[in-house]
Amino acid sequence: MEFIKSKVKQLDWIDIGLIKWSCIALGILLVMLFPEILNIDIWLIVAIIVILALRPTYRVYIKK
Repeated sequence: MEFIKSKVKQLDWIDIGLIKWSCIALGILLVMLFPEILNIDIWLIVAIIVILALRPTYRVYIKK
């Protein structure tokens, strides 16, 4: 785990932005390959987004 932490500390804001955009591109590619993903209920997607955002939100805004 320390190895990963040391590598992440070497990243700047441009690197993080590029990682985010590559994840978005991967999502678009998956939808193009599997169009049935678009038939998922919107509220399920919203629930997944909220669940995925809970820990980072807690660590940034609540944890001291």
